[in-house]
Amino acid sequence: MEFYEVTMKHLNEMAALYADAFNAPPWNDKWTVKTAKKRLHQMIHCKGAFGLVVYQNERLSGLIIGGEEQFYDGVMFTIKEFCVDRKPRGQGIGTSLFTEFEKRLKEKGIREMILFTSRGDSTEGIYHHRGFHSIDNMVMMGKEL
Repeated sequence: MEFYEVTMKHLNEMAALYADAFNAPPWNDKWTVKTAKKRLHQMIHCKGAFGLVVYQNERLSGLIIGGEEQFYDGVMFTIKEFCVDRKPRGQGIGTSLFTEFEKRLKEKGIREMILFTSRGDSTEGIYHHRGFHSIDNMVMMGKEL
């Protein structure tokens, strides 16, 4: 496996992987490569953005991206997106990518990571397995306009 910091040169491959991953269960979204590309482009260009991609056999196999945010007691990193290729799932690609990502965040002096995900074993459980905990005193809220 080869890891690279996310750059614009990865955008097209990332968008295709992203749409394929999130249009499948358990999310069943309706991404197009075009809308995925726009979302990832926006993330790459945010101040404090950082991400990694992983290639296996010269094929993009996973991505993780988010951004740094300064808090009163240090820098926190919010993971915005994390996905792996659906075809070779179960081969440790996601675990390897996440482990490398954590290592690089520590090297950058990041003290904490947070993320939002759907409730349930197939999503929330993945992050519990990686040492995350659900935050009981927080809630994600939304309002349609």
